[in-house]
Amino acid sequence: MTEMITVVVVEDQWMVRDGLTALADIADNINVIGSGSDGNEALTLAATLQPHVMLMDIKMPNLDGIEATRRIKAAQPGIEILVLTTFIDRDLIQRALSAGASGYLTKDISAEDLAEAISAAARGLVQLTPDVAARLTSGASPGPSTSQDMQSAIDQLTPRERDVLQLLATGASNPAIAKELHLSTGTVKNHVSSILRQLGLTERTSAAVVASQYRLS
Repeated sequence: MTEMITVVVVEDQWMVRDGLTALADIADNINVIGSGSDGNEALTLAATLQPHVMLMDIKMPNLDGIEATRRIKAAQPGIEILVLTTFIDRDLIQRALSAGASGYLTKDISAEDLAEAISAAARGLVQLTPDVAARLTSGASPGPSTSQDMQSAIDQLTPRERDVLQLLATGASNPAIAKELHLSTGTVKNHVSSILRQLGLTERTSAAVVASQYRLS
């Protein structure tokens, strides 16, 4: 039997909040157990309900979604947070992921894709909608310029580098990767630097996106 994934929706506009609740609740394995309208309510809901996944808006009164995400991840690191917003801004994407978000999705996502993203986030996988992924990886030149070039660059990674890249896609830190692969943290750091250089990327979140897009995760 598939384990039920509990979800909390945090969105300041009640119509959108109700809509997201209805969308997220379509899948048989997803149960929306609460909702809130700002970051402060998100903190309370995280502490009291401890859901598997939270859907978090960014622009909210009192406490924005990025700061709420940062505080929740500090207090309850096991909760996965998916940012769901209309803003496709590279700085916001980076800030949200740096705060600990498991993904960054746009509100025009379909019900099926949202359910899939929630399920994947519950498994610890980074989730980005295609337009967000494109914005995050834009300007990361020089590097592979086409999908075929990127696949070729990935194929040229060493087996150990591919192992590291797969773990990057789960959001694992360097120490966590080191423990999983029985390596030193310094060695993992060198592998990450080599991966970014070969793929023409500038940050590990972009590498996680690439790993997901090319099904390495």
